[in-house]
Amino acid sequence: MKTLAQIRAANALNASHVKGMGLGQKGGNALSRFPMLIKTDGLLAAGAFAIELNAKGEPKQEGARLIVNAVAEHLAAVGICKATVARDLVEELATAADASQLRRATAESLAFLNYLKRFVA
Repeated sequence: MKTLAQIRAANALNASHVKGMGLGQKGGNALSRFPMLIKTDGLLAAGAFAIELNAKGEPKQEGARLIVNAVAEHLAAVGICKATVARDLVEELATAADASQLRRATAESLAFLNYLKRFVA
């Protein structure tokens, strides 16, 4: 049996190998500021930011979308949510989750991102 910290670390390590993980616009670092975005605006707002599309129907923030995809996969792996991609996670948390599930998902997302930030850096 693995601890939750081991599961977080393993999932973050796997996500860190995704090409473009955490890259911001113009080559910046979206991952370093993403936990603060969640803390100040909430997980739903951060998710909405990540799935926002431009006029061509492409993600405005590809790095942020990859981050939320990794968060979704982790939350599914630990049994908090069922969604495994960013758009489905936002939809699930906005429409089907209660307040306690949203709080739990937010706390677990922040804990997971602590690992991901270090593995990507």
